[in-house]
Amino acid sequence: METWNISKKVKIDLLKKASNIEDNSRRILFILRNLGPQRFTNLVKYSNLSRSTVSKYLNLHRKSKNIEQRLITDKKTNKQYRSYVITERGIEKLGEEPLKLKDEVFIVNELKENVTKLENLIDFYKEISVEDPFIINIVRIISKIGDNFFDLQQDRDLYLSLFYIFYNSILGQGAFAKKYWHFDESSSQKFVGYKLNLEQFSEIYNVSKEAIDYLARVKLIKNDFGFYLLKREKSDFFFHEEDLLGTTTLRLIKDKLIDEIINLQEGIYDIIYDLDVMAEEVTSQLKEMGLIWGAIQEQFQLIVLNLILKKSLEMGFLDIEREKLLEGVSQSKKLLLSKEGKTFQEAILNGSKFDLNLNILTLITNQNKT
Repeated sequence: METWNISKKVKIDLLKKASNIEDNSRRILFILRNLGPQRFTNLVKYSNLSRSTVSKYLNLHRKSKNIEQRLITDKKTNKQYRSYVITERGIEKLGEEPLKLKDEVFIVNELKENVTKLENLIDFYKEISVEDPFIINIVRIISKIGDNFFDLQQDRDLYLSLFYIFYNSILGQGAFAKKYWHFDESSSQKFVGYKLNLEQFSEIYNVSKEAIDYLARVKLIKNDFGFYLLKREKSDFFFHEEDLLGTTTLRLIKDKLIDEIINLQEGIYDIIYDLDVMAEEVTSQLKEMGLIWGAIQEQFQLIVLNLILKKSLEMGFLDIEREKLLEGVSQSKKLLLSKEGKTFQEAILNGSKFDLNLNILTLITNQNKT
């Protein structure tokens, strides 16, 4: 098996990042970690390094026990190949320090340009007395969104919609809300309470409820912007794919699926692909890290479940282990607990195309489960 069956887009993104890693030694480990077992010729092609350079670092990694060679069977052709595989020690070595990228200077310059574009937004937040740490957090995330954000009409409704998202972010409950806000009738500041629902926020900040509803709960909750929304009764809980919760959640999901591929490929065990258990394990880890709290843990499992399933499809699980994936989807009870999960399940089992926004999770209440 020369590569795992991941989607073309994911593979392109991974190879682009690999070629941008300065350290050639770590570049090879990165490819093996993210693209799976590789033959020597593919490592040369994917790393954009010479054969002698690849050979040099493979020998060094083998001596350090960061990698090993195994006989891998390609399930499609039933042919066997001697391939290089990253070991647990190699995974630890890769994660010891951040990857240094060649385009870090470009990233810094792009960040400066984005901050300049956000001067009106920053001035607006200062006018309504938003504290600097909160503004910095918003600007940091928007800078990572990039041009997609600047294509939107830059006005008061958009700025307040963003503030609504960050004010009600899952991380914000701990990172900012503990020091925020009190209502002082004698001052012009209008910050109140620990959390504001849509009606409260609209009233306090004198903004159309419909505008916030559309921008914060529809327009910005798409893949293009990277925000996620968990809706529970009148409360909204947001996070972003580039904040601490988002990056950690997506990394845990990816690691879980990579382990699953290795286990299935090597025949280490042969059990039902239990999506619900995987979602529970990932969410438990997030709770142990202090990134979510107990009151939303069960609901957060449902959005994690949808993301696990989405990532499984991107990584080609329907090609690798079709029967196990379909069995896991059909036996999942948690998919039936959200509108999006239920639709997702039906589409996969029926083999039908779907246009579904999985960045939002809407709980199915007892009254409308039918």
